[in-house]
Amino acid sequence: MKASIWLLLIIIVVSCNSGREKTTSIPTDSIPALDTLQVIEIDTVKKDKSLDALAAYIAGISQRDSNVFTLFEKDPYWENFKSSTDSNWNRIDTERFSKMGEWQESNLNSKLNDSLKLFYPFSGPDFLHAYYLYPMVSEYILAALEPIQEVPRLDTLTTELRDRFFDSLAYSMKDVFRKSYFITLKMRKDIKNVKGVLPPLYFFIERTGHELLAQSFFYLDSTGTEISIPGSQLHSHKFPGVRLKFRNILTRQIKQLYYVNVDVSNDGLKENPQFQKFIARKGPYNTFIKSASYLLHKKPFTEIKKIIVENSLSLFQDDTGIPYKDFKNRLDWNLELFGDYETPVKGFADRFQRDLDSAYKTKISKTEIPFSIGYHWDTKKQNYMLVRKSEAIITK
Repeated sequence: MKASIWLLLIIIVVSCNSGREKTTSIPTDSIPALDTLQVIEIDTVKKDKSLDALAAYIAGISQRDSNVFTLFEKDPYWENFKSSTDSNWNRIDTERFSKMGEWQESNLNSKLNDSLKLFYPFSGPDFLHAYYLYPMVSEYILAALEPIQEVPRLDTLTTELRDRFFDSLAYSMKDVFRKSYFITLKMRKDIKNVKGVLPPLYFFIERTGHELLAQSFFYLDSTGTEISIPGSQLHSHKFPGVRLKFRNILTRQIKQLYYVNVDVSNDGLKENPQFQKFIARKGPYNTFIKSASYLLHKKPFTEIKKIIVENSLSLFQDDTGIPYKDFKNRLDWNLELFGDYETPVKGFADRFQRDLDSAYKTKISKTEIPFSIGYHWDTKKQNYMLVRKSEAIITK
């Protein structure tokens, strides 16, 4: 059974560094008052070493301890996979991730309650960008159509099949590395080739400096409650889910991620009302939306839009999320624009928002976005809006 120890961790709030996951040396004569202390749950959950070893192997990370995958690291194909992944990761870290961290700290951190959960609909397996924008969140809830399957036993596969797996995984990462998002039609094939969303999720969790602790599968009953099931029963339920528990290697903060395989269109939610109960119970939360194919502009997605508005205390999104017109004249929401607004990319030109364009043009000052996450990855002309319920405005 899980045991939890509540510890008071003393945190010195430094104006340019608050909210980041790092340790700080604290002089004994500068201990803050009790009301400045942040309570963090330190979980003594037992680590599933074989699960973490598999996840590290999939992520192209050398094993921390000697195990069955240590021998497989000598495979030339895996060595090439690791080398190319390291190179791509270092490049993207410089071009995107480090800039996201700095920007988040300056523009989001002080405005968000990071003790809340994060809801990320239309996410696919993209834990990556959710983490860099919400690094201190302890629970991430992803919801998308991409299926969940048990990860194949890579240690029992032939060398040829293992090499084919890593080839498919590397190919599936190309768009998220280059463009910051998975392309829906391509992802369906890519996810099928790597056996579901778990390999990409393992990859992102390990590559962002975490170790995987535990994994459990579930389905939602009629009340929206999670009912545990073995992986072999995933296909017996229309909308299964997986819960991953992991730990930041440096800070030791325990996090968990829920991924629910669900259709959030009106028809999908009608067929699966238990998800509405599940996600409502998780509220209030922060919500993040990007590269969402403008689905929330369309009538078949009015229910999930309603759920987001009712249960979110903040919403950080690009123009593919909830239309600007839904918020612009509401006194109960505070709205802030970032970056530059441009005509939607080819295929979505009919989703141009004249009122949003006008709001950007009349904006006296604007905060640039120094990184690219979204459909305008080639021009780097990104737009994001932060919408916060007035009652939830906070000052750190």
